[in-house]
Amino acid sequence: MEPLNRRKMWAVLLPAMFLPGIAALGYFVWLGDSPLAQVLYGSVKVFTLVWPLIATLFILKRPIRINLKSYKEHLRSVPLGLMVGVPILATIGLLMMTPIGDIVKEAAPMIQKKSDDLGVINHFILFGASISIFHSLIEEYYWRWFVYGNLREVVSIKMAHFLAAFTFTLHHVVVMMQFFELPWALFFSACVGVGGFFWSLLYQHQKTLIGAWVSHALVDAALMSVGYYMIIY
Repeated sequence: MEPLNRRKMWAVLLPAMFLPGIAALGYFVWLGDSPLAQVLYGSVKVFTLVWPLIATLFILKRPIRINLKSYKEHLRSVPLGLMVGVPILATIGLLMMTPIGDIVKEAAPMIQKKSDDLGVINHFILFGASISIFHSLIEEYYWRWFVYGNLREVVSIKMAHFLAAFTFTLHHVVVMMQFFELPWALFFSACVGVGGFFWSLLYQHQKTLIGAWVSHALVDAALMSVGYYMIIY
């Protein structure tokens, strides 16, 4: 394995940290209901899957480290993931019964339109299940294993937690601004950032993505359930 080259590390990290947010501007704002929005949306998802592999193997020239813990050791990370995820899920449900829920409901027409633009409105349950189970795992692999995992080599652990959570939040800010006024968009996005911060803490503490993935999947399931309610509302 090559010794740490800080210039190379930043060269692979900066696109990873900021491209998803820029792409979100493209498929949510600049392209509107153009078919290219769907193409760009799919492309950025492919990027999140392949860029960590390309960057690690061919730019950083490092092997892909596979955690060879037994499945029992990985399963031991699940309870803590549940302890983080279940309260967030419950909080989302409770907030929907408050005035904040009324603000979310006001965004229903825009959520319906964007779901139609992206071609997912007619199979939203399948889309929501895929986001909750598979996409959450890809995001953990991308944001926690790759972004946070490499950031902690070039900045302090505390700064790595902050930067990974902050850049994880950026594309959510773009998304939220399409549905909510700026103060609420920033509030909801900040909640996402807090979740990302806790998930990188879980990854750092547990040395596996399983606990963070379980927590993330529960939160995404709650959010997709809200989205489905907005579509049929």
